[in-house]
Amino acid sequence: MGLDRTVLAEMQKKLQREIAETERRTLEYWRGEIEKMYKRRHENLAALQVEIKSLMDRMDNRMRILRKEIEP
Repeated sequence: MGLDRTVLAEMQKKLQREIAETERRTLEYWRGEIEKMYKRRHENLAALQVEIKSLMDRMDNRMRILRKEIEP
């Protein structure tokens, strides 16, 4: 008993929309974080570098969490 092609196509479109929406929200979040960093007045380059490193660490931590959730 196979799925009807139209049902399968609809399911695929729905999945693609959900993936695109998730990606949009993710990019929107991280862009907002970078924008906050951009708008701050840093006293020097070192202060900006520390903030960029902090953001990178947060992203690395999130990726580690997601990898653990994905792995069986």
